Amino acid sequence: MKTKLIGMLICVMLMTTLLAVAKPPQKIESKSSTETMSAAYDADVPVWEIGDKWTYKIDNISILYQQEDKLIHLYLSIAELPLTVINTTGDVYTLEFQTSLSGKCTVNANSDNGPVNLTITFLNLPISGNVLIEKSTLGIKEVSAVFVKGKFLVDIINQPFITLPRFLQKISARITMNVTTTFDTPFSLLTFPLSTGIFWNLNSTNFTMNGKIQSNLLTLLNFLNNIAKQFGYEFLPEKFSALLPSIDIKEALIALGTDNVFKIPAIPFAFICYNTEDITIPAGTYEAYTILIAGKAQCYYAPIVGNVIKITGNFEEIIPYITNINMELLYTNYS
Repeated sequence: MKTKLIGMLICVMLMTTLLAVAKPPQKIESKSSTETMSAAYDADVPVWEIGDKWTYKIDNISILYQQEDKLIHLYLSIAELPLTVINTTGDVYTLEFQTSLSGKCTVNANSDNGPVNLTITFLNLPISGNVLIEKSTLGIKEVSAVFVKGKFLVDIINQPFITLPRFLQKISARITMNVTTTFDTPFSLLTFPLSTGIFWNLNSTNFTMNGKIQSNLLTLLNFLNNIAKQFGYEFLPEKFSALLPSIDIKEALIALGTDNVFKIPAIPFAFICYNTEDITIPAGTYEAYTILIAGKAQCYYAPIVGNVIKITGNFEEIIPYITNINMELLYTNYS
């Protein structure tokens, strides 16, 4: 249960990261095209309208989590990630997304009773939600996401808690999960006005995760564990059985020895915009600002698209655990 929960929580953290990275700056007419479009001027903060939309593909996201006796690899892909403005009221923009997520997670950990090794796979997992972005800074303030009865396949290779027959070592489970991530200070990777030859810092902030995880499997495990407890054969660790049958994410993180508040530290001069160049992506060819991030990743922002058009590289220096990401713009109706 512990290792399965970690994998799901990292998956949710990933969605927060993606939406934080895809920050749309200046609003200028844009259409899908094979023509090179110029960015020969400074990019200022945009004014969005309801219905503005950017759709991305994400070929690969690799997440590596390693701490003491835990090692988790998570590989994800998203065929299409549409971000659509649905509200411009007040000091924030509200964007919505509906997409499907595929991936595989391998978990290796040592418990007090012995090693735990398993894999979790999921294909075309429907997920939807909203993201709130501060108008004046384009900093992300909040992300909410949910999936309902998503199918997860769990292959239990080793676990020390209970002897399972072979047919129960591979389990299919339907999981429902909702999570809300809130930033104390809006989180942004860009700065405005954007121009070549400038440096800027990554500002520190904290983000807080809250939500619920529900499943018929969790309900069944809780029922069986309570029956076994009556005969002195409880097979789940007490601190984790106490979380069942509906898992509260905050309580689960505390049980795992951490908290539901995570810190993103400040990094001086984490970003440099060093030139403009022609970048070809599925949505077209655009002259884009090239931004080097912590010396290991690159972000390409095209003012005529009013958005980031490509992100690639290792983000581990500024976003913990993300060792690789490759993301490109497929389509926009920005005009």
